[in-house]
Amino acid sequence: MTLLLVENVRRHYGALEVLAGASFQIDNGDKIGVVGRNGGGKTTLLRLIEGEESPDGGSVTVARNTRLGYVPQRPEFAAGITARTYVEAGLEEVHKIERELDQVGEQMAEAEGDVLTRLVRRHGELSERMEFLGGWEADRRVETVMSGIGLPESLWDREACTLSGGERSRTALSRELVSVPDVLLLDEPTNHLDLEGIEWLESYLAELAGAVLIVSHDRRLLSRVVSTIIELEFGSLNRYPGNYPRYLDLKAERFETTHRAWKKQESYVRKEEAFVKKHMGSQRTAEAKGRQKKLGHLERIAKPAHDVRRPVIRPPAASRGGELVLEARGLSAGYGDRTVFSGVDVRIGRGERIGIVGRNGTGKSTLLKVLAGRMTPSGGELLHGHRSVCGFYDQDTSGLREDGTPFTEVRRDHPQMTDGEIRGHLARFLFRGNDVDATVTSLSGGERARLVLAKLVLSEPSWLALDEPTNHLDLASRTALEEMLGDFTGALACVSHDREFLDGLCTAIIVIEDGGARRYEGNYSAWREARRRESEAVLADRDEKAARVKADRARAEQAKAKSRKKDKGGAGKRRPRNPYLFKKLEEAIIKLEEERETLRSTLAEEAVYKDADLARETQYRLAEIERDLEDKNREWENWA
Repeated sequence: MTLLLVENVRRHYGALEVLAGASFQIDNGDKIGVVGRNGGGKTTLLRLIEGEESPDGGSVTVARNTRLGYVPQRPEFAAGITARTYVEAGLEEVHKIERELDQVGEQMAEAEGDVLTRLVRRHGELSERMEFLGGWEADRRVETVMSGIGLPESLWDREACTLSGGERSRTALSRELVSVPDVLLLDEPTNHLDLEGIEWLESYLAELAGAVLIVSHDRRLLSRVVSTIIELEFGSLNRYPGNYPRYLDLKAERFETTHRAWKKQESYVRKEEAFVKKHMGSQRTAEAKGRQKKLGHLERIAKPAHDVRRPVIRPPAASRGGELVLEARGLSAGYGDRTVFSGVDVRIGRGERIGIVGRNGTGKSTLLKVLAGRMTPSGGELLHGHRSVCGFYDQDTSGLREDGTPFTEVRRDHPQMTDGEIRGHLARFLFRGNDVDATVTSLSGGERARLVLAKLVLSEPSWLALDEPTNHLDLASRTALEEMLGDFTGALACVSHDREFLDGLCTAIIVIEDGGARRYEGNYSAWREARRRESEAVLADRDEKAARVKADRARAEQAKAKSRKKDKGGAGKRRPRNPYLFKKLEEAIIKLEEERETLRSTLAEEAVYKDADLARETQYRLAEIERDLEDKNREWENWA
């Protein structure tokens, strides 16, 4: 069933046409990714579908009773509404159906004939909708989603309007995920998520019953979640079946096919035009006029473009230094009275590629700034290698002067360059014509990012420190950046949530957690595999301990049985058995054993073993239970 139909939609902003006759449809269960260059109209398309904007032509039709879910890039919240209350409001339809199901059930108890038949049919429709919404588990889903998306419980009862920008975005996203709309519209949903939140969202979207239309630059998400790619290019939409890697293959095939057809037609046109020019006015004039008329009716094939807007980024010339680039010993850093991390050791050797990962707020960017010399540590020491020079990329692009232009920004740092050299360099980063003289304040996030990179590659660092370098870049720009960094001969340390970026470039991963840091060799996927093996080892150890306890228990039971046989006939001095007290004692032992197993399972959970205080409390309680069990088992033996 078609849920949404976009037909020949056009949208202009002044003289700029961002959508020129765009058409596509969304059917039940579709998972569609929308890709295209920054500023190409992807967000505009979502706003038109949601109804926040109106098209200049064409139509957007939503099927009857189809509910849309939309997460804006900058959500707003009314005062007095907590984050939890806002998210729970996403269950409005579920609660409405619950009330109607109760009413229909009561009416069915007294109805007969046709009335009963209609009520039974309505009850079935409501139950089917409830099943689609996952309504039977709706209340539990609120906490599951808020935790999974990366909203700590400490924020749940805060007023939503007091949250940070990233926290607001996660709150708005949580509400729409909880509500299970028929069509979910997502605009860069991973922008404010950490790696664990991104992977959780991936799994959730893959299992979501409804259709999803998602604008994203996250290649891993587009590979794992979507089954169709829609490319928005030059105002038109092209649909490709399959995920992102399949889209790249099909796009290349389509380009090659179209390019061959275009070349063949161009060759034909040149020959025909040459014939017309040669024979017009000769004995073959009639034939020349016929060919000219035929050319006039020929439907010309447009020259195909393939990554025409992709920047050409050349790697900076890395200055030659020693084997050691940087070594940090016992680093501590924080803000005010709050220590973010302490006792951190980091070593960066020549040519190493290190990715820095961790949950939001653990201090990834803080560590990078300290290593890059942009922030003073509160403790520890930094040792710099011979001729160690850092090129730093700040995700906030705060190093740009707001009253400057791309041209003046480059000229400020490199006054020796000629005007032509500056313009030629900026052209490689897609600043051409009037773009070169645009004010920094008027630049988009992606344009600011490209400008910072344009300045960075003109320096000659021995290593690069990059803080979320792909955040504002479109897919083509990300690919160009990765190719440039792949050719860079110096060392590299980067904070990133882009898993493809981390996999393709990094040779080691540093994880910031529990106020410290731990290094893993290999790229992002190697780190995830190492963590999976660690979790399995913890579970295996727990199971092994449980098996040992069970075996010890069985041996103890056997020993008790033998002892009872020896003491049969009144021999031995045992405490007189009181059936009621004996039963209570057994119940207490069983309860303690159950709590012990629960706590052991809890220790294997990531949320616990990553929280040092919580893990310590759990271990203390386990020790208390072991002592209580030992005492009660001794008492039980005396009663037996």
